Amino acid sequence: MLHALLDLPCLTAALDLQLRLSPAASERPLWDASLRTPSCLEAFRDPQFQGLLQHLLRTKASGTAERLAPLHQLLQPMAGCARVVQCAEAVPTLLQVLFSSVAQFADGALANQLALAILDRSDSLYQVPGYEARVHSVLSSQFLALCEQHPALVVELARELLEFAGSASSTRSGGVMLTSVVWAIGEYLSVSWDRRCTVEQINKFFEALEALLFEVTQSRPSTALPKCPPQVITALMTTLTKLASRSQDLIPRVSLFLSKMRTLAQSPAMSSVPCEDMGAVRVRTTELLNLLKMPSVAQFVLTPSTEVSEPRYHRDTNTALPLALRTVSRLVEKEAGLPPG
Repeated sequence: MLHALLDLPCLTAALDLQLRLSPAASERPLWDASLRTPSCLEAFRDPQFQGLLQHLLRTKASGTAERLAPLHQLLQPMAGCARVVQCAEAVPTLLQVLFSSVAQFADGALANQLALAILDRSDSLYQVPGYEARVHSVLSSQFLALCEQHPALVVELARELLEFAGSASSTRSGGVMLTSVVWAIGEYLSVSWDRRCTVEQINKFFEALEALLFEVTQSRPSTALPKCPPQVITALMTTLTKLASRSQDLIPRVSLFLSKMRTLAQSPAMSSVPCEDMGAVRVRTTELLNLLKMPSVAQFVLTPSTEVSEPRYHRDTNTALPLALRTVSRLVEKEAGLPPG
């Protein structure tokens, strides 16, 4: 059902194109707008695409998302058709209904399949204007909901999460999906949530996310990578700090990296980024560096035990950082005689 909903705009485009090929079309007046022949019409008659259509009409999930890429490319001229646009507008609402229903009975196995499908399909969507961003908004929130209900997903899907975080397409649509994945890693990759979590796993995730943060902030701009929004940068920095608090050999490494990030945020090279965005990065960097000066406090704030997890005083609903972080930051600045902020 999830695959069927995500493929609904593409299926609509295929059916619309098939309708234009029907014999009844020849009986319509020449000024009928539906007779305008898109450039993909001749290619659609090619027998090699019939197998792709059958894949689109499958009744059970099968194959890989890569099979859809040629069909998406073929049907791209149909993306602006009224029927396709209307279907694309309905999909986010239908996805919300689907996940709301599934949440009532989903066990660990089904949650695992849904999370895998979300990761797999996030970069395999039919390109209708605005469709990808709206779908990513729903999928990202539902991925977090699945992880909250089944925290073991982060350990069980470690390989897939590492692959997703390392892919060039992960920053698409404003990096909404990437932000959710990175946040889930920082929140649930901990032995307090899953006893199978190991220091080796934490170190592996740390290295992958550190490389990603370097790529999106300090490497030369690439046409293959869209500009990285500040919320992705702050999420990456926060998750790296969380992982370092659980494997404290990493604290000097992340402290050095955060110091470089603070310097970079103040450099003229980042003048193209809006001031308020870089201000948020600087504030977050300073807060995290101050917190890392007290590793035991950092571990308590960033990885609270189950005894203090309710009520969730450690969550700042406005910034997604623990509320205690700012308090600790002010205390450290006051002790050092630094001006606040």
